[in-house]
Amino acid sequence: MTRRRYLLACALVLLTATDAAAQQVKAHMEACTEWRHASGALDTRNSCDRPISILFMALADQHVVEREVAPGAWFESGAASDLSGGWMFTACPAGYVPNIRFAAENKTAILDSLYNCLSARPGV
Repeated sequence: MTRRRYLLACALVLLTATDAAAQQVKAHMEACTEWRHASGALDTRNSCDRPISILFMALADQHVVEREVAPGAWFESGAASDLSGGWMFTACPAGYVPNIRFAAENKTAILDSLYNCLSARPGV
C-alpha cells in the first residue's frame, strides 16, 4: 500500500469514527415520570429539571401520542385511550428518540426499559 493510500484509508476511518461519535447516546429518563390514573386517563408529571420527550401507546389500538414535556409539566395520554390491553411508553431527553422502533412488536424491550436515546436529528 502506498503512503498516499494509507493516509486516505486512515482519513476515511477517522471520518467514520467521528460520524459515529456524533450520534450521541443518552440514557432514557423514565425516572422523571410517575404515572397515575385520573379521570379515565393515564398521566404523568416531568419531575426532572430538563424537558423530556414521551412516546405513549395504548396497546389495544396502537395509537401513538408524542409530546415534549417541560420540567414540572404534565403529560396526558388522552381520556379516549383503551388501556385494557396494556400500555407502554418511552422517555428521552427532548430532541432524542428511542434507539429501537416504538412499536408493539418491541413492547417487551420497551416495557423492560431496554433502550437508550439517540438524537432525533443525527449530525446536528
